[in-house]
Amino acid sequence: MTHAQETRRGYEQFVPPWAPPGMYFDPASELILPQGVRLASRGRVARAWFLGLALFAVTLGIGYIAWSLFTWGQGRTPAQRMLGLRCWQPEPRRVAGREQMAIRQITGLCLNGELLLGFFISLISKDLRSVGDFFADTVVLHDPDGILQLSSEPIGVTRRHYQPAGVPRQ
Repeated sequence: MTHAQETRRGYEQFVPPWAPPGMYFDPASELILPQGVRLASRGRVARAWFLGLALFAVTLGIGYIAWSLFTWGQGRTPAQRMLGLRCWQPEPRRVAGREQMAIRQITGLCLNGELLLGFFISLISKDLRSVGDFFADTVVLHDPDGILQLSSEPIGVTRRHYQPAGVPRQ
């Protein structure tokens, strides 16, 4: 291998990964996200957590649980809905469904009480993932304009197999 080839290979570490159309690479979280949304800030995550506690207390828990069953189908909790946040699955590149939201909320509540420990874990992690997010494979995104819609198909993928430029077909 020549010196020029070695140097060129060394620069590959600084090239962001390829992102499909309608998506971008977020260097802070190292995730590929949809255009027009961004990873929720620590402040927004904290506000959603405190708002969720307040809503639970005001509705005596029963109203909050019923409201949650409705909003989980949209990939969010009631507090996230009020703050323009949505849970996203990075690997299949789609909004979390009711099943992922149930896993996220129940494992978060059971494994760490979600009252204190889970709150601090999510604020410390690089991509703001709580224990529930880890098990459901979700991240919380700020989606103020409602760009993310529920779909069974991943964003950035068409019905026919998408082939990036420069990659040979197999």
